[in-house]
Amino acid sequence: MKIVYLTHDINPKDGWGRYASDLIHGVKNSGHDVLILKEQDDGFEGIPILKRGLGVFSSALKVRKFIKNCDIIHALDGYPYGIVGVIANFGIGKKLVITGVGTYAVEPLYNFKTASLLKWAYRKSGRVVTISNFTKSEILKKVKINNIKVINPGLDFRKFNRLHLEISEKFILSVGALKKRKGYHISIPAFALAKKEIPNLKYKIVGSQEDRNYFNYLKELAKENRVEDSAEFLGNLADEELKKLYQTARLFVLTSVNHSHHFEGFGLVFLEAAAAGLPVIGTKGNGIEDSVKGGYNGILVEQNDIEGTARAMIGLLNDKDRRLTMSKNSYEWAKSNDMDSMVKRYLDIYKNI
Repeated sequence: MKIVYLTHDINPKDGWGRYASDLIHGVKNSGHDVLILKEQDDGFEGIPILKRGLGVFSSALKVRKFIKNCDIIHALDGYPYGIVGVIANFGIGKKLVITGVGTYAVEPLYNFKTASLLKWAYRKSGRVVTISNFTKSEILKKVKINNIKVINPGLDFRKFNRLHLEISEKFILSVGALKKRKGYHISIPAFALAKKEIPNLKYKIVGSQEDRNYFNYLKELAKENRVEDSAEFLGNLADEELKKLYQTARLFVLTSVNHSHHFEGFGLVFLEAAAAGLPVIGTKGNGIEDSVKGGYNGILVEQNDIEGTARAMIGLLNDKDRRLTMSKNSYEWAKSNDMDSMVKRYLDIYKNI
């Protein structure tokens, strides 16, 4: 088969790009031909020709010439790529798959400028796939379709050691871009409460700092909570540096919050942490409910619950037996969500739509 992918980027430094890269290269390594048409000129494989806004129509015209000899068009998110794919495919009739990743699978359904086009795209596609049950339920609130199913992202867990090493330094780890949806304004004061019980505790935050207003707000928040010396903002790190942090942390935390139809579509970082044997703390009411098995390899708390998050941190950090049990469970959970299984399920869809 030849599959043409429409995506934002395949830069493995962010969750979206990593998901796209893993899927596309997994399909390619299974013996199929792939072509990547993308929006971001990220320095990786692919042709950067896709645009947003009114640019979806010019993008669709450019895409048409690339899809005439393919078997499958796979758009990696509803907006704008699903819309581009449907328009480009008009009169050509190739099989089309749209994967709803997260915010941009749903938020445009609430915008009068894009809602009709995105609903039309979902209805015209041969199959809509979402990366979590939450994303699926949010789409179905706005458009009634039967051709929808869930395939959770997978992970190459072999990149990580099975059990993390407990070094003398006690620290909690978060990984994700510094933006409001990631909920650092909840995890920082929760960490401050936990630190009152565990004085030598530290907090390391890895992720891009492009939203400077939010970054500056978080630094002030750390000062207000008197943890500016123990909460470290590390920015983006090389893969090996990040891997070492996963392997030596005591606990992984990401307290994502929903706002204005922006939400955590899945949370691939939870699987990365699990593969390194970390117990995790996440939030309910979003895609994290698919990436964390609450009570098994981690704890799911209510969104915006500072005290509940702090209690979860303290409980796991002070109960070594429970932490080690969840550590082992995390590795098993990561193995059950491996990348090869994800790729196989997509190949089955390509063959059967």
